Amino acid sequence: MKRKHSICKWKGILFALLWTVSLGTFAQTVTVRGTVVDDTGLTVIGASVVVESNRTIGTITDIDGKYVLENVPSEGKLTFSYMGMQTQTVTVAGRTTIDVTMKSDDKVLDEVVVVGYGVQKKANLTGSVASLQAEALEARPVASVSAAMAGTMPGVTTIQSSGAPGAQTGTITIRGKNSINAASPLVIVDGVPGSMNSIDPQDIESISVLKDAASSAIYGVQAANGVILITTKKGKAGQSARVNYSGLVSWASPTARLNFLGAADFAMLYNEATRNENPNAPLPFSDKDIQKFRDGSDPIGHPDTDWYNAVMKKRALETQHNVSISGGSESTTYMASLAYLFQDGLSQEKSYDRYNGRINLDSRINKWVSVGLNASAYRGTDQDEFEGFASLLQYVNRIPPTFGIYDKDGNFKYDGLNNPVAHQGRTGLYRNIDQQIHATASLTLTPIEGLSIKGVYSLRHDARDQRKFKKHLEYGKFNSGKREGYHNYYNWNWYTSQLLVNYNKTFDKHTIGLLAGAEQVEYTYRYTETSRTGGGSDDLPESLNTLDASSQKNLDGGHETARLSYFGRIQYDYENKYLFEANMRADASSRFPKDNRWGFFPAFSAGWRLSEEAFIKDRFDWLSNFKLRLGWGRTGNEELKSDDIYPAVPTYAYNAKNRLTMFGNTLYSTVHESRYVNSNLKWATVTNYELGLEAAFLNNMVGFELSLYKKRTNDMLLYLPVQGVIGMNPPAQNAGNVENTGFDLSVFYNNRINKDFRYSVNFNVAYVKNEITNMFGTEGKDPDNEKIWRLEGHPIGSFYGFVADGYFNTEEELKNHPKRLGSEKLGDIKYKDVNKDGKITAGDDRSVIGKNFPSWTGGLNVGLYYKDFDFSMLWQGAFDVDAYYTMEAAYSFFNSGKVLKRHLDRWTPENHNASYPRITRNSQTNYAVSSFWLQDASYVRLKNISFGYTLPKQLLGKAGIDRLKVFVSGENLLTFSGLDGLDPESPSDTRGAFYSNVKKVSLGLKMTF
Repeated sequence: MKRKHSICKWKGILFALLWTVSLGTFAQTVTVRGTVVDDTGLTVIGASVVVESNRTIGTITDIDGKYVLENVPSEGKLTFSYMGMQTQTVTVAGRTTIDVTMKSDDKVLDEVVVVGYGVQKKANLTGSVASLQAEALEARPVASVSAAMAGTMPGVTTIQSSGAPGAQTGTITIRGKNSINAASPLVIVDGVPGSMNSIDPQDIESISVLKDAASSAIYGVQAANGVILITTKKGKAGQSARVNYSGLVSWASPTARLNFLGAADFAMLYNEATRNENPNAPLPFSDKDIQKFRDGSDPIGHPDTDWYNAVMKKRALETQHNVSISGGSESTTYMASLAYLFQDGLSQEKSYDRYNGRINLDSRINKWVSVGLNASAYRGTDQDEFEGFASLLQYVNRIPPTFGIYDKDGNFKYDGLNNPVAHQGRTGLYRNIDQQIHATASLTLTPIEGLSIKGVYSLRHDARDQRKFKKHLEYGKFNSGKREGYHNYYNWNWYTSQLLVNYNKTFDKHTIGLLAGAEQVEYTYRYTETSRTGGGSDDLPESLNTLDASSQKNLDGGHETARLSYFGRIQYDYENKYLFEANMRADASSRFPKDNRWGFFPAFSAGWRLSEEAFIKDRFDWLSNFKLRLGWGRTGNEELKSDDIYPAVPTYAYNAKNRLTMFGNTLYSTVHESRYVNSNLKWATVTNYELGLEAAFLNNMVGFELSLYKKRTNDMLLYLPVQGVIGMNPPAQNAGNVENTGFDLSVFYNNRINKDFRYSVNFNVAYVKNEITNMFGTEGKDPDNEKIWRLEGHPIGSFYGFVADGYFNTEEELKNHPKRLGSEKLGDIKYKDVNKDGKITAGDDRSVIGKNFPSWTGGLNVGLYYKDFDFSMLWQGAFDVDAYYTMEAAYSFFNSGKVLKRHLDRWTPENHNASYPRITRNSQTNYAVSSFWLQDASYVRLKNISFGYTLPKQLLGKAGIDRLKVFVSGENLLTFSGLDGLDPESPSDTRGAFYSNVKKVSLGLKMTF
């Protein structure tokens, strides 16, 4: 009986336990309902409510701000989120009713942006500053920062003219060109001058662009063309070590290529061109020849060679990898990264690889002493053959399809034009190794609250080792001549010292910020160039010693410059409503005469946040931000010719060997003064006027920023002509004026449809009118390009030539219309008689026919986010810009070369509406610079498109992975342009022998653990 009683007892206990467990099981989930309102009491429609531990359980609030959510863990947490509101997480704690009041998310306004020598709240900016965060670079298959900036910021024009390995960089111009000498902005990396294209994009935290003088005048003489501030990533205090990996593989192919005709059409047009020049000339190709070219029945005697496909790859492989570790204690943070980039080329020998390393350390020794170290290094190797890609492509663009690669014996064929297949990989060696070490150390003292004293010292060393070796190449009757060897070394060094004193304090409703600083930059450049010719061996391309020692030539030299600067800034705001800022910088440069060495560059700006005024804030609760700003400032420019380092010092040159001087009975080598010195030379100045308006609505759901500006360059540095009898080169003088007028506009819209889906749209557009207002009598052609002229009343980069006015279609027109040469024939280009004097002359009938820089630029960035999927696309465009094509890219049979597909639509007695004049072989009648050869280079391009998927954390936890994202990305996949065969970002005056932009398809992976 006892045993039976005992069994019953244990059964009872077990039943009680099961009952308790089952009750607990059913008690784990509850139904929660409630209402969500904002901090003004208005209901929030469409707010997302999800269970933090299981985001598949969620809902959104209805039109009354109410929600009901079932199966909520009683001890779990709910996350409430809405665009423009601060995300809140609330513990359920068994409750079935949870009402939430959401606060406005002012992170858009409280966002801190990097400015000159510091940071500042975006809401309190009084200057024009655009910024780009690291997320914008995450899925871009770009090797350089400059290329990634295209289309992302209004007023920042980025032109990427090449897709070559190691040269996929952008030329950046901010709000138009201020000078005919240079337009490149100053680049600051982590507070000191640096290089943007040597940084791995995955190492970047943010990019700020200072577009007006109010924001950039703190950099004085270096800021005339704007300033780009790059901040690299750092560790976070109190965060355990995190390892990040980013990698992708890409396949690159040309965005455009010249469309040449095959052998049959080439022969047909060749016959026609022969007869157009001489009606009695025998035809080079018979009908039977043309048919054999067309049907391929005689590949040796009548080849139809596609030279491009014979030489170039269809696509090239690229790969990028970056691994970093970051973290920190409460007093010390760290970030270290290693990166590798490889880019294969479209030709056999072209390639580039780059290694990057970086370490950023910050440590607080005690409550008033901090130290920091930023160090980076990179090594980039650019390889090609001796003649280079451009020469190889020029051979491809020139040699006719009627020429064969091989003769009947299988040897390379030479028919008077270089055979690109024979040359590829056989002309020799070109290798360029660039290396950089950049280290910046800082010490910061904070003796009292609000006051910091920071000392900075930076060393940047760049080195280049360049080797070239020309092999001896011989095939057919071609002989490349003697072997040649070159070995060149170049070294650049920058030494930067800074002392910065900051004081920031809030007194009741008043906030002030004071900055005082000094900076010294020393720069040195050294080079050594050596060469030998003759002798040697093709098997020993690395050594000059094998070549003829008697032919050796050596050259070395260098220069040094220095700059000393003092600067200061005052910032003041009252109740975050009334904002004021003043900047002053004084710069002294060793490049200017002692009496004019110092330049002073002030700037003043003010802002009024009307949205913080009670009469606005209390009436218009839908207005999140409304700010007016006004600025004036002056920056400087010291841009001279690259070889004009010391314009204030007399320059001497050795007399040539045939100009020796005799003293007594002996001839001596002497020197002579080669250039005048201008002792009055001073800085060029750029004065900027700015009016800005910023607004945001509906809790920062939608908004815009508009800036109107005028920039005026005075005392531009020009080289005015002097009388030839003087016999010396002219000195630089302060003589030219340039004006830029325009606006920048950016618009954003962010919205969340439900808990799973949100989207964002960002649009920007900019316009600039550039005009040379005074050239002080030096109007005329650009010394480096006869198609470009510098003329008052017109933009920098204006094409100058005759105005095409159709063709000579009839004998009557040929007889009565003025002619340029007098030997024109039917089908030749007819030019407009601009001054109506009955003659076509270069002096009176040429005018500005176009320009090489766009007036309008824009970008559209769209992002879609659904659960763990993300999709983005970036469109970019430029408008009101022209390109001028010449030689192989435009003319038929140029230099004994090819014909393009467009040449089929040539003028004939039956086709007067042709797009090309009468076809010719040797005549240059129609080659005069004119509007006929000018093309509209406006375009719209799908700059990037990306689709990604982030794996759920539940799947990653066991593997110790915090985040894993896979994505596919495309770069430059679509381009809409009126250009034929050339990329719209290609050089604006070209014959087509350059490495085209490339489009890429990439697969990528990002992982954090």
